Amino acid sequence: METTERQHYWLPVPELTGVRWHRHAFRGKNWDGRPADTSVCGRPCAMARPSELDWFQAPTCRDCTEALLAEQSGARSSEGER
Repeated sequence: METTERQHYWLPVPELTGVRWHRHAFRGKNWDGRPADTSVCGRPCAMARPSELDWFQAPTCRDCTEALLAEQSGARSSEGER
């Protein structure tokens, strides 16, 4: 049986204004210091090292969460079809 786990990590990132932050999911094992990336929900994001307060205050992106849940549900249903 072959399983394909897509790794992702969460990171608080600033919105375009830099005032508000949201926690988005990104593909990969962890943030490697790159200045920008596209989130799981398809939003281009500027990335910076977040503070502890950013982690605490940034709400989690609902679109990223739903996309990851849909992927997980799809993976589970395809495993059952084998």
